[in-house]
Amino acid sequence: GNAFDAVVAAALAETVLLPPKCGLGGDLVAIVRRADEPEPLALIAVGGAPAGLAAVAAAGEWRDVGPTSVGPPAAAAGYHALAELGTMPRARHAERAIDLARDGFPWATVCTRLSEQARQLVAEMNPAGTVYYPGGEPIAPGTLTRLAGLAAVLEEWVRLGDRMLDGAVGDAIVDAVSARGGVLDRAAFDYARAEWTACARRTVGDRTLWATPGPTHGPSLLDAVGEHADDAGAVYRSVMRAIAARRDTLADPTGTSIVSAGDRFGNAVVVIHSNSYPRFGSGIVVPGYDLVLANRAGRGFSTTPGHPNFPEAGRRPATTLHAWAASGAGGGEARLLGGTPGGANQMPWNAQALTRVIAGSESPGRLVTSPIWEWLPDDDGVRIEAGIGDADAEALASAAPRTVRAPRWGCKSAHQVVRVPADGEVWEGAADPRTQGAAIGV
Repeated sequence: GNAFDAVVAAALAETVLLPPKCGLGGDLVAIVRRADEPEPLALIAVGGAPAGLAAVAAAGEWRDVGPTSVGPPAAAAGYHALAELGTMPRARHAERAIDLARDGFPWATVCTRLSEQARQLVAEMNPAGTVYYPGGEPIAPGTLTRLAGLAAVLEEWVRLGDRMLDGAVGDAIVDAVSARGGVLDRAAFDYARAEWTACARRTVGDRTLWATPGPTHGPSLLDAVGEHADDAGAVYRSVMRAIAARRDTLADPTGTSIVSAGDRFGNAVVVIHSNSYPRFGSGIVVPGYDLVLANRAGRGFSTTPGHPNFPEAGRRPATTLHAWAASGAGGGEARLLGGTPGGANQMPWNAQALTRVIAGSESPGRLVTSPIWEWLPDDDGVRIEAGIGDADAEALASAAPRTVRAPRWGCKSAHQVVRVPADGEVWEGAADPRTQGAAIGV
C-alpha cells in the first residue's frame, strides 16, 4: 500500500486503543503531500452546527459537555476521504482495528488516567453505565478489554464509508443525544462532511510554509512564525500576539491524537483526530456501540449572537486542531510535515518547531526532542523545560508575566515530524518521547 493506507489503518486502530481521545464520534484535520501535486492540501472533517444550536446559545442554556455540546461527527467522512487516496479497500484498512475491538487488547495506563478524570461526567451522561466503567469503576491498566460495539461501528464504516451516519449508527447517535435533551438531528448529518481545500500559505525567509486553514488555528501558526523571531522571548511575544488576535475563538483546548506516514512514492500525511477536550468528549457513550461523542460544538463555538464563531446552522466551530508543512531551504515542494496534539499549546509548540525549521533544522529527531516551553493560559505565563539555553530562558522570563521551571521532558507535547527525502536520501520520521509515541520503519 501507500502512506494513506498506512495512516488510515493506524488511525482506525487508535480509535479502539484510545477511545477517550479520538474516534468515529469525533472529527479530524489532515495535511497531505501527494507525490504528483505541487502544493500540499488540507483535509477538514469537522461537523457544522445543528440547526437548533443557535437557539440553545441565545437562550443561555449552553454547556460545553453533555447533549447540547454534540455536533455531527465528521470523522467517518475524514477517514473515508483519506482512504480514497490509498490502494486498498476499506475492509483492509479497518481489519486490524476490528480484530483489536472484538478479540481484545490491554487497556493503556493513559486511558485509565483519562477515565478517572472523566468518571463523574460519564456517570452523569450514562446512568445505566458503560463498557468503559465496569461496575462503575475505570478499567485497570493492562486489563484485556473488548469493545464489541466499536467493532460494529467500524464494520458499518467499512460498509458505508462517508455515508456511515446514514445507517444504524447514525440512528443510535441521534437517539442517544435526543434522549438526553440535545438538538442533534438527522438533518445535521448533512454537515458531517470532509472537504479538501487549499492550505494557508506564507513565505518566511527562504522557506515556504503551509498550514491547515480556518476554522483550524493553522493561520494563527503562520502569523506567529511570520515575524521570523530569533530568540525564545521573541517567539513568545509573536505567539501571544497571534493568540490575542483570535482569543475569542480559542474556546477549544482540544484533546487529540496524531498519526503520520510517508511512503516510497513520495506521499506524506499528518492526521490530527479528536473526540475533543478534555477526555471522553461530551461524556455521552452511544448505547450498543461504545461510541464516545465529541463535544467540539460545545467547546468550539462562541455563544455571543452575531459573533463570527456563533453556531449558525452548518457553520464549523473554531478548533485548535491544525497541522503544518514546510519546504526545504530555497522554497519548492513540501519536505517536512508535522503537528502535535496539546490543546491550547498546539500552536505555541508548532511555532517553536517551525522557528527551528526556519533557522535551518530539518532533522525530525531534533525537531521533536529540542527543549520547549509551554504557554500557561490562565495568566500567559510559561513553563520552561530544563535544557533551554540560559539566554532563551532569560528572554522568556523578561517577556512573560510568570515562569515555571520544569524538568527535561516536563511538557506534554506529542510532536510527530516526517521528512520527505530528496533523491538519494532516506525517509526520516520522529515521534516525541514526552508522551506515548513510536516511529516505525517498514
